Amino acid sequence: MVRYNFLVIILACIIIFTACEPRENPDLVIQNVSLLSMEDDQIREGQTIFINDGIISWIGPASEARYTSDATVVEGNYYVMPGLAEMHAHIPPENQGEQQMLDALTLYLSQGITTIRGMLGQPAHLELREQAAAGAIISPRIFTSGPSFNGNSVVDSVQAREMVRNQAEAGYDLLKLHPGLTLEQFNAIASEANNIGINFSGHISHDVGLVQSLEAGQGTIDHLDRYMEFLAGNPDDREDPSIIYFGYDLAYDADENRIEEAAVMTREAGVWNVPTNTLLHNVFNPDLSTEIMREWPGMEYMPPQTVEGWVNFVNNFREQNDYNADKAKRFLELRNLLTKALHDVGAGLLLGADAPQIFNPPGFSAHRELELLVAAGLTPYEALKTGTVNVAEYFGEQDKAGIIAVGYRADLILLDVNPLESIPFHNRIMGVISDGDYISRDEFDEMLNNILERR
Repeated sequence: MVRYNFLVIILACIIIFTACEPRENPDLVIQNVSLLSMEDDQIREGQTIFINDGIISWIGPASEARYTSDATVVEGNYYVMPGLAEMHAHIPPENQGEQQMLDALTLYLSQGITTIRGMLGQPAHLELREQAAAGAIISPRIFTSGPSFNGNSVVDSVQAREMVRNQAEAGYDLLKLHPGLTLEQFNAIASEANNIGINFSGHISHDVGLVQSLEAGQGTIDHLDRYMEFLAGNPDDREDPSIIYFGYDLAYDADENRIEEAAVMTREAGVWNVPTNTLLHNVFNPDLSTEIMREWPGMEYMPPQTVEGWVNFVNNFREQNDYNADKAKRFLELRNLLTKALHDVGAGLLLGADAPQIFNPPGFSAHRELELLVAAGLTPYEALKTGTVNVAEYFGEQDKAGIIAVGYRADLILLDVNPLESIPFHNRIMGVISDGDYISRDEFDEMLNNILERR
């Protein structure tokens, strides 16, 4: 009997020890949080996340979490969602100095932007991409285009094909298109890019038009470029206006009944859109004065001369004879209808604000873009998908990014509010995890203060 009791005690100790030993040895533990995984629109309470080597290794109820004492633990009354992507981002050019480039990357990441697609690249940005991947700088993950294909940089079809090959060999992730290309030049670029297997995205040239771009398999159309022309029947006698118009001059000529046709064409072509609606609101919306916009969050981190340039541009633009407040409102209304129609028919939308362009500080402006997507009729969950789930699908990373799940990249945002109820939420971000590395709100505040001091 004594021997039996002794064995029972030993077995009980083994059971207790086994139940209490660590489930894993994680590098980072996000303990007892409310989780928006983006697999659906449900918030799961009381969840814990383990992260190892930049990858999510376990998710489960906080009550079941077992981990070693040497793990870094982040705990608080937090909501956690996947990091966002800014799909029409700009990194400052090298001639503005290394610090300007690094500051922009810090601003993106401080606002939960864990991936950016740079849309006007140069060799220095390739170097930054590699440094970011190695964790050598504070930065989102970087995808970058090469220098622009436009009416000045492209002289003929032969040279256009050579540019495509050179940029692919240099290691750029995509080609950036600007206006000014002839149809022959565009077709040469598209053909060579498709043969090589490199994405080409951005603007649509006047001589090319929406239909040709869709048929050629352009990766993304940015700014809803040339949709207004399509809605207006592509008038032959129209001279191409300034790049910022994006069809504003045709707002009263556009046929609203053609919106669904345009959206269905886009879906069938498999082409994505990055609307950048905030950029067009900043320029055209008469309810947004330059006095209002210069006080927006994030503007304080922009160089004063840059802000004054934006103020002067918008004020001068709105003083032109062809600017009309009612026409501008109609133009923005049509863009909202088009944005919603593209979403409704299943033509993919991607989050992008065109930062840092006119009153769009890096990171901060992406949250205003989310707000405008909701104003266009998307639910908050659907708007957040444009910067998470949709981006992973666009990049072909559905099995490793875009949601919070085991085996997925650890790019996360920690907020002190429910992200489904608080767009824009830039000032509610309490921390960011980028490729498994945790940066707290206090650390970001110190970085942002350093940027302020350099201004």
